[in-house]
Amino acid sequence: MPGHLETLLAFDRQYQRDQQQSPAFLHRRDRRYALDRGSNQAPDMGHWLAQLQALNETATVSYPPELRFWQRFASAFVSLGALLGIVTMSGLLFYDGGQQINITVILGVILLQLVLALITAIQGLAGWQPWAPLVHSLQHRLEKRQPSPALMPLFGPMMARTAQAAGLAFGLTGLVTLLGSVVLQDLAFGWSTTLETSAEAWHSIVSWIAAPWSGWLPVATPSLELVSDTRFFRLADTTPGTDSARWGAWWPFVAMAWLTWTILPRLLLLGLATLDLRRKSRRALRHHPGYPALLWRMETPAVETGSDTTDSGQLPADASTDTVPVPDTPLIVCWAGASPQGVLTETSAPPLRAGGSQSLQADRRTLADLASRRGPGDRDLLVVTRAWEPPTAELEDFLEEAAMQFPDITLTLLPLATTPTRRPADQQLAQWLRFADRAGQGIRVAATDNGEANHVQH
Repeated sequence: MPGHLETLLAFDRQYQRDQQQSPAFLHRRDRRYALDRGSNQAPDMGHWLAQLQALNETATVSYPPELRFWQRFASAFVSLGALLGIVTMSGLLFYDGGQQINITVILGVILLQLVLALITAIQGLAGWQPWAPLVHSLQHRLEKRQPSPALMPLFGPMMARTAQAAGLAFGLTGLVTLLGSVVLQDLAFGWSTTLETSAEAWHSIVSWIAAPWSGWLPVATPSLELVSDTRFFRLADTTPGTDSARWGAWWPFVAMAWLTWTILPRLLLLGLATLDLRRKSRRALRHHPGYPALLWRMETPAVETGSDTTDSGQLPADASTDTVPVPDTPLIVCWAGASPQGVLTETSAPPLRAGGSQSLQADRRTLADLASRRGPGDRDLLVVTRAWEPPTAELEDFLEEAAMQFPDITLTLLPLATTPTRRPADQQLAQWLRFADRAGQGIRVAATDNGEANHVQH
């Protein structure tokens, strides 16, 4: 899966689909994946979901609609932030020729943006969701669906990331507007305040603001003389004797203050919000109700012994103790290391192997080899097993896949005793007859008895 949120939503959809499957089927499927993956490797949810899609157990899923909504919402929010950046900076730089652009107002906007960025970061880290009802209502109106329960705990971090991105767009477009205005207009900056503030006090304030770049960019650090020369009062004329070029000398300071205290904090906090969202999405996956169950299925062997009922030593009530004769067929598969001794003739082709230590891919190659070996008149597939070993879920999966690939073929199980020419004990045959009866697919059970066999089909 391409991302952490996509993986979480895909896992949640798979979990909802798995509610319709039997626990035994889920156990066989996930245990088989764990065995093929290797016991020393931690489960990878992205790889597990991709494997299910590769096996056609799940339909190919398009981009999650919940994330499509958030993409559109975030794009609209960022676009609005960019537009507000242009409008705000244009308003701050408005100059009618009769009054200077007040640096105090620009610094106030920078401080406001810094405070909003910090509040947004705290809201995201704490998981507060003050805007959740409004966004959920918008999603229900536009998407005609309720928000995914899997995303509900992540709404706070997702909203924080979106807001930080919008704030970053605000800062960038504001800076571009400032630089464009510097090139295209003759801007006159100054500072003014109603408070009784001396030039020395104001110079100490702007020097503190310029501290991050004062050592390597002195041109963007206002001097005391510049501060003294560019103070103005709203109803007074421009100070006599002040050089006109002095009023425009503030622009490097304004640009660096905007870059340092508006854009950079938003950029850093956007990265922090992204990391926090990734961390919380991984935690949401671990806390998902389907995650512990999946890990249990992967770590716990799926073995059906057939001996957990009171009639484990008996045949099914509707079954006979008789079995079918061993079919004469070149299509023979030895399961989990079973020996075909006593079954093959001199003209028989070498048997194919499946199960046991073989991987799922190797079992599929065996079925492909059967397809290439099969002749026009071959209608039987013989699977040789050990009678004293209980049938496993992996064998049932192999037979199901064989039945799907060869719908016109008859599947026959041949449980062999330690002496291949002797008939296995009735208790051993009982588990195989129950297994064939439960698995369906028209599976038959054959048994040797000194070269003779009886007939009954299951």
